Amino acid sequence: MTENLLLIPSPLYRCAGPNCGVLKGASDRWWVMWSSFGDYEVPVMHLAPWDEKLAVQESAMHVCGEGCAQKLQSRFMGNVLENQARKSRGLQKDVRRQRLEDDGS
Repeated sequence: MTENLLLIPSPLYRCAGPNCGVLKGASDRWWVMWSSFGDYEVPVMHLAPWDEKLAVQESAMHVCGEGCAQKLQSRFMGNVLENQARKSRGLQKDVRRQRLEDDGS
């Protein structure tokens, strides 16, 4: 009975690339991507060759190849720029609001 436990297959990995979803095979050359808030308090995207220890991490994205990695990187960069612009617009509104309040007092 314990012999059967050793034959349990590893988890199935599906590519996180936009509109991809291909399943990882045994000989595929896959990559692992993840993002974090880096040492300088800015978003950072990481890319590493396939490593099972990295692949099982909670934030890991499994990527089937260069094309999907590029699409995910592009999406990440777009999100960062969009968030920066949103923050900037919010700060501009706060400055205008403060000026109006200062002029009214």
